[in-house]
Amino acid sequence: MISRPIGRMYSCTHSTHSFQETRLIYEESQTVEEGQRNLEAWLLKVRKVYGKVVQTISEHFEGICNYFISRSSSGVMEGINNRIKLIKRQGYGFTNFENLRLRLLACFTGKGSPSH
Repeated sequence: MISRPIGRMYSCTHSTHSFQETRLIYEESQTVEEGQRNLEAWLLKVRKVYGKVVQTISEHFEGICNYFISRSSSGVMEGINNRIKLIKRQGYGFTNFENLRLRLLACFTGKGSPSH
């Protein structure tokens, strides 16, 4: 049997429950106003546990709530940018742009040869 302090178990359970609550806010809110109300209520509820997170979300509240307008995020672009940065770091010292270009093509299309 794994022994964990009770406080840590509560924290893990609380984190999981809070994550599920935020997921439901984004999935079930039908309008921008409803999403804002639900997110504000959640922030008030968890402010003692997630003080810095709540502060950061509050500072970017309007931008975060813009998700409810079109239900899209920049997550895919963030992933692409991170992949490009990783390839650039791995390729430090590439002798020319063509080598970088071929690495990027191989990464994103599975095609890295000039014949494709």
